[in-house]
Amino acid sequence: MPVMLTSMRRLITRRSWVDQFGVRLFFWLIVAAVCAVFLLVQITLLVDLLVTRNAVEFIPASVQIDPESDLQESGIDSGLTLQAERFGNLPLWFWLKPASERLLFLQTTTGALTTLILVTLLTVVLFSYSRTLARVASARSAREIGTLLRSLIHRQTLRLGPSDLTGHRYQTAMTHFVDDTETIRETAAEWRWRFVRSCILLPVLLICVLAIDFRLGIECLIPAIACWYVFRFERKQGAQRRQIAESHAETEARFLSEALKQTRLVRGYNMEEFEQSLFNRHLGRMTEQTRNARRQERTALSTARLVTWVGLTLILLLVALRVTSAVSPLPLSNAVALLVALGLFAVELNSCDRLLQLQNKLETTGDRVYRYLDEIPEVGQAVGAKFIEPVTKSILLEAVHYQQLGHQLLRGIDLRIEARTEVALVSLDPLLPRTVAYLLPRFIEPTKGRVLFDGEDIAWGTLESIRTETLYVAAEDPVLSGTVLDNIVCGESRYSEQDAIEAAKLVHAHAFITRLPQGYQTVLGEHGEQLDAGALFRLGLARAALRDPAVMIIEEPKVLLDDDTKSLIDDAYQRLSATRTMIYLPGRLSTCRRCDQVVLLHEGLVEAVGTHQELTKSSEVFRHWDYLTFNSFNRRTQRLQKA
Repeated sequence: MPVMLTSMRRLITRRSWVDQFGVRLFFWLIVAAVCAVFLLVQITLLVDLLVTRNAVEFIPASVQIDPESDLQESGIDSGLTLQAERFGNLPLWFWLKPASERLLFLQTTTGALTTLILVTLLTVVLFSYSRTLARVASARSAREIGTLLRSLIHRQTLRLGPSDLTGHRYQTAMTHFVDDTETIRETAAEWRWRFVRSCILLPVLLICVLAIDFRLGIECLIPAIACWYVFRFERKQGAQRRQIAESHAETEARFLSEALKQTRLVRGYNMEEFEQSLFNRHLGRMTEQTRNARRQERTALSTARLVTWVGLTLILLLVALRVTSAVSPLPLSNAVALLVALGLFAVELNSCDRLLQLQNKLETTGDRVYRYLDEIPEVGQAVGAKFIEPVTKSILLEAVHYQQLGHQLLRGIDLRIEARTEVALVSLDPLLPRTVAYLLPRFIEPTKGRVLFDGEDIAWGTLESIRTETLYVAAEDPVLSGTVLDNIVCGESRYSEQDAIEAAKLVHAHAFITRLPQGYQTVLGEHGEQLDAGALFRLGLARAALRDPAVMIIEEPKVLLDDDTKSLIDDAYQRLSATRTMIYLPGRLSTCRRCDQVVLLHEGLVEAVGTHQELTKSSEVFRHWDYLTFNSFNRRTQRLQKA
């Protein structure tokens, strides 16, 4: 529970209540509350005017006219004069007598009625308009919350994303970024509006009820609140009983659906009669459970409605007795205003259930988002980290262990990779080569052991110096929403367009880029040009080649490429490998064969190291991997799927 409360406070901060949208929300709801009070005043005047001017058939004893005034008896049209005499001495009605004396149109019944009706309509319009503006202010404030959350999620994903071996963090981030944030935005907008509205209108309406007649107000509020509580309790109980009955019915439905799988068994053993009787028995149970669910919910709702009608009848009886009382009767106009105020109070009180539902939803969703935002990145830069020079001798992994999500992926591997060589990392488990590859640019950190560049432990190096000289190129890397040039340069001003062109030429990407509609200025992405897998891969190679790293890690496409693209990629590898260390996660047999070393990883350890030819002869595990990955039947299936 404390975590949920913390999430609620973090979502809706104290500062958000006093910013421009919070102030507007309070202002317009205060205006709405004032309009509600003014409506009660106008209803009182309108009903009293109709009663005292015989506009209704029944004139109760509550109509009190000053004995010294003979306006009613003489038939003189006095407008609101009688109401001014009746209510003018009360504190809240101080304005009525001067208004009725100075405004000529209030001194006739027709003018007073017309004015009251028009003012009432205008008040209703202002009431609705102020509520709408309050909703708008709350929605804008919630939009600010959503925008802030999306910025935080984006920033956190940049911190956590590099260590995402399986892609589950990306899916989690997408869910938070799209679904959860939108849920929070919508829920926060409605919750804030309802919360402030209840905090303002409930006390105001309560004061109005008690101000009209304190004793009668207390007598009416007790059954009203009791009815609300009973109605809420019965409705909740009915919903719970319905859910229980529906869960039983769902269990029977699952059993019945399982019977659909048993047709061969039933026919083969001539079990039709037995199976039919069993089916009918469970079908009857399911029907009965469904009927019980509906019956229990109807019973609960009927009880709640009955209690509500009893409470309403009791309130009307109390008001009627007070109006017709021989001792200090309540004016009919005040009684009508009291009933209207009680009705508005009941409506606001009933909305508290919705307010609690929204708060629980907001807390639950916010807790999920903030758990993600509070995660600590796996890799951080050490205090006093030093610059790591580009690899010129060797990369060494010493007794490296790695564990993620409870799975022990690496179990103490030792591996040496000489500089300016080509090495392939392979395994029956595709996560193992990727794990080793992610260790080199420090996307992930070893649980135990060390990774050394020319004898320097990279755990004590700056992330910038390591990742500048150790670049990872994956075929699954998406394009940036921008031009081809933007995708190669990535916003770095130190590279010119000519530099990008030279890098593209180096990896044979220049030709297909120039065939695009606007060449290097062609927009890529969801709303731009779409590239095939081979073109996307070469674009990624050009992006890496532009930066001229000492170590390039390449995860090849798993999809089939045409022969021309394969030849271009092989030639690009030949050019790139001349001046740097190349580490492949191969997707093609030709890549394995060209490497100086193939490292076979199995069950978290280095199983074997050698050339493709050597491992084919010496390692049964490697032969198995080679067959599963490159056998002709698998390739033919991929071609058919592609076609």
